[in-house]
Amino acid sequence: MNLEQLDLALKAETKQEAANKAEEDYDTLPIVPDSSTLDALRHEHGSLLELVNNADGAVVSKQDRYKSVPFHSHDWLELAYMYSGECTITFEDSSVKLKKGDCILINSYVSHSNSCCSKDDILINFLISRKYLNTNFFNRFSDASFISKYFISVLQNDHRVNDYILFKSAESRRLPVFINEYLIEFFNKGIYSKDFLASYITLIFLELADIYKSQSREESKANDIIYILRYIEENYNSCTLDSTAKFFHMNPNYLSGYIKKNTGKNFKQIIQEHRLSQASRLLLNTNLSITAIANEVGYDNVTFFYKKFRESFGCSPAEYRQI
Repeated sequence: MNLEQLDLALKAETKQEAANKAEEDYDTLPIVPDSSTLDALRHEHGSLLELVNNADGAVVSKQDRYKSVPFHSHDWLELAYMYSGECTITFEDSSVKLKKGDCILINSYVSHSNSCCSKDDILINFLISRKYLNTNFFNRFSDASFISKYFISVLQNDHRVNDYILFKSAESRRLPVFINEYLIEFFNKGIYSKDFLASYITLIFLELADIYKSQSREESKANDIIYILRYIEENYNSCTLDSTAKFFHMNPNYLSGYIKKNTGKNFKQIIQEHRLSQASRLLLNTNLSITAIANEVGYDNVTFFYKKFRESFGCSPAEYRQI
């Protein structure tokens, strides 16, 4: 299958969609384009829930056109991608209109409904179990920034502040490439499909994390914690709790509690993570002395730097450099 064949398959009318146009009932799971594959999956797993829980990555489901989807919720995360056209997703107290290239990540157990998709409206859903995310996925974000780690905590439901995350991804160069390749591999499985799919889903979420970081600048007033985390990320080697509080016109004690409430970590922990993460990169990618690296990331006391580095990485900076 190539990109042209994928496009034709996604836009082809399914039996369910034909039934929707005729206002008839036709009982299928909305997975396309290969109905024989769907029949085999249903026979093996019995239900969509079992299918998602047993999947090596995400299960792809295209929303059936010509009929709206009533309010529903489910155990898995749902990443909806607007392949073409537009669709409105409604939650209990808000609604989001997706246009071509947009993505929305809907948390588990969140009730939502989808508007009726017409002929040119192709909405692709990636259904992802938390079991897969927790056991096979998040370790690949080990070198990500704290903004990305906060994004992960939202996925893991550790600090649930929203029912969904909307990604302004229409201008992304990489996301449609990664998604199209995932779809082709998912619908046209080969001998190495499991490895390809695992890599593509990681690339998709890495790109979404990057988009999430970029759009946080624009949405800073709507989500103060992201604005604060970005400020810390950009000034980790020099900022203090007092200077950060002054920048945001907050009381230091209030800021400390606000950060703890929204991230599960205090200000010092976040600063230490930034400094040590950057130090590890400098150790591996530069010839700077360890003292120079310690000073570069904000440590005046080199002995203290050695202590914190060993606590975090289980070895000295010199030993880490030899890895």
